Amino acid sequence: MPIIGSLLALSGCIAAGGGSDIDARASALVGQKIDVATAEFGPEDHEGGSATHPNIGTEAEPLYVHNWSRYGSTQHQRFVQTGTASTGQALVGVIPAGGGMAETPLYQDQSAPTGYYEQDGESCLLYFTTDRTNTIVRYGLQGGYCDSLFADGE
Repeated sequence: MPIIGSLLALSGCIAAGGGSDIDARASALVGQKIDVATAEFGPEDHEGGSATHPNIGTEAEPLYVHNWSRYGSTQHQRFVQTGTASTGQALVGVIPAGGGMAETPLYQDQSAPTGYYEQDGESCLLYFTTDRTNTIVRYGLQGGYCDSLFADGE
């Protein structure tokens, strides 16, 4: 697997087809020349991408990765659920009395998520892969704040 693709796949955060604004903008560029992406998002990152890895494909079918990354200054807390814990029971109904029997309460077990909070910084990596003719053949997104970080285009 190509170096950039391997790194992105290991992150577990690749998103294509996520339904976001940046996803729609990037998807619309597949099949167009990389210059269109540069016009849309500004110059690509100097480190990484095509500057660092000139060909991640084969000699017969070369592929080039072009990266754009954005970082925000806001930190967010994100809850990471590790399980659930019982919080007791709640009364959900009553079987009516009759036939010499008293009313019977019905209880249901209740639970709540358990876990911890972690700090999550704003970051997004947008990449396009081009073929030998500089035509975009695919794209990818990594990060959770891509729409806000790429909102102004550049």
